Amino acid sequence: MAKRKYGEDDIEEEIAQWEEERKNIKTQNMIDKGINIKCRGQKQKEVIQMIDEKDISIVIGPPGTGKTYLACAKALKFVKDNPGTYKKITLIKSVNVPKDEEIGYLKGTMEEKMEMYMYPFISNFEKIIGKVACTSLRTNGIIDILPIKFALGVTLDDSIVIIDEAQQISKDNLRTLMTRIGQNTKIIFLGDVKQKSVNKRHKSALELLIEHFHGIEEMGCVELTEDDVVRHPIIKKIIKVFERIEKAEDLNGQG
Repeated sequence: MAKRKYGEDDIEEEIAQWEEERKNIKTQNMIDKGINIKCRGQKQKEVIQMIDEKDISIVIGPPGTGKTYLACAKALKFVKDNPGTYKKITLIKSVNVPKDEEIGYLKGTMEEKMEMYMYPFISNFEKIIGKVACTSLRTNGIIDILPIKFALGVTLDDSIVIIDEAQQISKDNLRTLMTRIGQNTKIIFLGDVKQKSVNKRHKSALELLIEHFHGIEEMGCVELTEDDVVRHPIIKKIIKVFERIEKAEDLNGQG
């Protein structure tokens, strides 16, 4: 039986496959320890299950409920366990600053400008896998920052996309972000409607997601409450005080 002759295309295909396998092994080696996600309560378990099963996940809840930790831990686990499918973690966050302090006027590269706003993500990654591994993933482009204004025209393939502060994102930007989803991609929206501070007369991305997208099979939503707070116990009491203040303002027509 005659041996099959390799042409240039065959050789290039094998080289590409070898490089892909090498890159996957490199990614796994960067995260040198297993990622064990410790859920604290039933609602956190529901969040993890939803992210596993759905293409687009919406996680709502007050500060201290572990929204960012769960999203970051799950994203790292996807990248470590399935590097051939999920090659990148893309971080997106609404940045609201005064007009005279817009991002474009700050010194440094775009990544340097965004760094301060991405601290909640980075600090969680470092807690989960350590500073050295986190730095390696960022240096190699596996953890990437994407400003919303640069998302138009981008297709996000093979990615876990985490979008924070969804309550500050406009309807137009929501449309842009949701239609970026590509092959082998999951999007995780994080937010707290009560922390909305811009465009209060218009519904935010988070409000629109809750009200209009719940019927889509590939999407899911889990709402955490003050009962799910896992940070400092005093946060539950702080949240309840602010709820009383807001109710009083509504009654007096100041809300």
